[in-house]
Amino acid sequence: MQRKNSTMKSRAREILDNILDKGEPAINAFISDRESESLFLDFKRSADNGSGKKLHMNDRANLARAISGFGNSEGGVVVWGVDCREGEDYADVACAKFPLSDARKFLSWLEGAVSSATIPQHSGVENFAVLSSDGKEGFVITYIPSSNYAPHQVIASGKGQYQYYIRSGSDFMPTPHAVLSGMFGRRPQPRIFQMFVAAPPKIKESDISQIETTLGVLIANGGLGIASDLFMSLKFLSVPGKNCRLAIQPPDMNNWTIWSFLEVHFTALSKDNIKLPPDVSLQPFTITLSMKPPFDKDLRIEGLCGCGQSPSFNFTIENSPKVIGELYNEFILKHTQQKLPDWSAVHEEFDFWNIGEKSKLAKEAYT
Repeated sequence: MQRKNSTMKSRAREILDNILDKGEPAINAFISDRESESLFLDFKRSADNGSGKKLHMNDRANLARAISGFGNSEGGVVVWGVDCREGEDYADVACAKFPLSDARKFLSWLEGAVSSATIPQHSGVENFAVLSSDGKEGFVITYIPSSNYAPHQVIASGKGQYQYYIRSGSDFMPTPHAVLSGMFGRRPQPRIFQMFVAAPPKIKESDISQIETTLGVLIANGGLGIASDLFMSLKFLSVPGKNCRLAIQPPDMNNWTIWSFLEVHFTALSKDNIKLPPDVSLQPFTITLSMKPPFDKDLRIEGLCGCGQSPSFNFTIENSPKVIGELYNEFILKHTQQKLPDWSAVHEEFDFWNIGEKSKLAKEAYT
């Protein structure tokens, strides 16, 4: 069985994905729309447009402040190669493109500067090149997620050295000791999110036209603290057709107290002696989906999980009748022809739960 993570994106990740999906047109839109800098978005023009022999010291200092400020806050994205000026409403807005002379080279300089920018180092920083039509000039996007290891102190030489920053509005603000103590002078907190364990679908022995597939739904802790009072609820909102059934397999009653309402709303609450350490998961539910045509409705399940020490986490499992029908027909055909892939690959090729692409995102947002 393969572990799959959940679907929730941070705001910073949404901005990053939009830029990477659209490329330079997304950057053009920032300028034409006079996009404002915000809690999650910052524009930077390189001090020398990346034309030097190494990363300019001003760019190195700006990178360090961004890593500290976004890492100590809720995360964010820096777009290198865009100039920002104060607009009519006194907000800092994107006003012009100043492409980097060699975007890939500038990216490599940033990659090399990350480890020496802050203490502790922020290992979650990623850089991406967005190239212009000539294939060399372009822009670099720096993605800085919120950090579990905050606070991060700037150690790169230049403006702000030895300061701690947070993101405040559209600025990186030095943070007094009293504020730092209030933000980070506490016990490490858990961060709860949901994961999946998918099993390969199979033909039901009693009815060769019926496919059965199971999905384990887990609670995972991506934080640094121990979680207790764990909970998860599932709502079965829609099945793909009249010949389809969703059911909960016999649950783990040793670790959970579980109850249901009308066999469509299920809740699990961990028992008093259950604790969830960092990077560990528990499985309160296993869902079984039995199906055969016709398929004329969405598969839709809504879920919520959390613990007593952190905010709760919402997730959705959904797929369209069209996709389910196509997967069903292909699976039946390959089963009849004895051409199904190896056991380890079946659940990826026939993802009736539609969790394959979504599953990367929750851990990025919550760890």
